[in-house]
Amino acid sequence: MKKRLILLHWLNLVLTGVTLATAIGSLIPSQFIPGVSILSLLLPLLVVPHLIAFLFWVRFKPRKSITNLFGLALIAFPLMTQWPFARASESLGDEIKVASYNVRAFYQTTNAAQEIGNWAQKSSIDILCMQEIRRSAAAPLAKQYPYRVYAPERRNYSVAIYSKYPIIKHSPLVYTSLTAQGYARTSAQYADVVLPYDTVRILNVHLSSTGLQDQDMEAVHSRDELLETGQFVLSKLASTDRNRGLQANHIVEWVQESPHPVILTGDFNGAPGGNLYWRLLRHLQDPYILDGYGTMGSFEPLARRGLFFKIDWTMHSPELHSKGQFIDNITLSDHRPLVTRFSPEPLAPEED
Repeated sequence: MKKRLILLHWLNLVLTGVTLATAIGSLIPSQFIPGVSILSLLLPLLVVPHLIAFLFWVRFKPRKSITNLFGLALIAFPLMTQWPFARASESLGDEIKVASYNVRAFYQTTNAAQEIGNWAQKSSIDILCMQEIRRSAAAPLAKQYPYRVYAPERRNYSVAIYSKYPIIKHSPLVYTSLTAQGYARTSAQYADVVLPYDTVRILNVHLSSTGLQDQDMEAVHSRDELLETGQFVLSKLASTDRNRGLQANHIVEWVQESPHPVILTGDFNGAPGGNLYWRLLRHLQDPYILDGYGTMGSFEPLARRGLFFKIDWTMHSPELHSKGQFIDNITLSDHRPLVTRFSPEPLAPEED
């Protein structure tokens, strides 16, 4: 028994070392080490072995469980950015809803634009920020929003901000550090929207896609197929990681240069917790950490397989007051929409 405990002790130290290396590694800008942002996806998965080890050591050697408490502390924050812990607060008449939705060019289902329009109307979405929009098919949805801006402005395939409130200024944004021409270089925009209580700058971004398709993650039937599929998926994730690292630098600059409070939203193709996320937390708040609720996982093909990663984010300036954020469980795209609720004033603390 003593030899087994010694072996388990060393394995536990290895587990903690891997956790620490993963946490530190995820903070490295991915333009320097392409693929390193995958670590931010893997870190929350280490919570299970740490919990098992913690319970084991509490039973046999309580002092050794401190190592696992340290590991769980490293995982706690990244876990909170992806998994909802809150409950929905009461809906008030003066709240404003901002949604981010990668609509997959309306190819997911028949009449997808009309169905998304029906959802937006039913859900009282005031500002709808979309990625991968196909303008030629958007008419049924566009008619619900009198103010609409696109980037690029004259292309069928773009990002878009649809608003029920006036847009007084807007512009496409370009990731100038990307040399290749195309959607990845031009998939960003801003719009200054006049809300009833403030003017805000909406930043709608789409970082370079991983290129993963649903069929890339089909069930495998042997160990060799599992390894081959895993290597293929990881290579796809890593191949565009450098682009996302370069795009991150632009996003931080756009946030810093804004003359108005910012609502940053979009498809980041990565889980919160990496280099960009920590840099943004110096300027913005993530309402999902304490006020996230509802469905887990914003990328449906992964969520369907039990991998509940939130790769769509909405963050905002401290001057703005969010009252909850949730992922709506609808299947009109390969993404699920992320909805953030804002109120004119901070919520009053609940009385006991």
